[in-house]
Amino acid sequence: MTKTDTSNEWLDTVAHDLRTPINLVHGCLDVIQSLGPLNEKQMHYLDRAFAGLKRMEHLIARLKDISWVDSTVPLELTEVNLSKMIDEAVDLLLEAAEQQNVKVRTNLALKIDTIRVDAARLAQVLDNLLSNAIKYNRQGGTVLIRAVQENDSVVIVVQDTGIGIAKDDQPHVFDRFFRAPEGVRLKIEGSGLGLAITRGIIQRHGGQIWVESELNVGSSFYFSLPLMASDETDAV
Repeated sequence: MTKTDTSNEWLDTVAHDLRTPINLVHGCLDVIQSLGPLNEKQMHYLDRAFAGLKRMEHLIARLKDISWVDSTVPLELTEVNLSKMIDEAVDLLLEAAEQQNVKVRTNLALKIDTIRVDAARLAQVLDNLLSNAIKYNRQGGTVLIRAVQENDSVVIVVQDTGIGIAKDDQPHVFDRFFRAPEGVRLKIEGSGLGLAITRGIIQRHGGQIWVESELNVGSSFYFSLPLMASDETDAV
């Protein structure tokens, strides 16, 4: 057994073991909520408890995703309509964008109808990048997602008008648990794992991911995917 396999097993075990006390606490809070009318102060603390549990569940999901990135579990490759997948990813986040007063637009110039990818994992990539573009944006800002075909690859860009990333921080944005100081200063929630997982998924598809950004101007996250992905892609 390799060191990576041992690490993966440890992460899976931790994630599994954490779910038991979380489910217990969740059940207790549900009981409290059902006991009868709560006053304003009680509801405030109950809401905070539920929010804390939600963050814990999110972190557990991230740990399991990191474990998958490092594993040898193969991609589940299928033919998907990329334009449709992008539109669906945008639709799922429109409410979050409206709450932030952010406009989301698409510009898809694809000659292809389908691409061979792991649909669930690519949906996760789109959700991560779009969520960040909204979360780290400014009030009244915009998000533009573009997709173009370049030779034997498709390149997708998620561009925002947000807080941006300092030049010295850009080489580290895909590192595990890294959080840019500006996001921390503004108290924007995050685990520091989303972009690391995103990079892992793209790399296992045989693609690349990179960022261009300027502080107080915005960020553009690019990723490429090969048009002819095979079942052996993630072994590269």
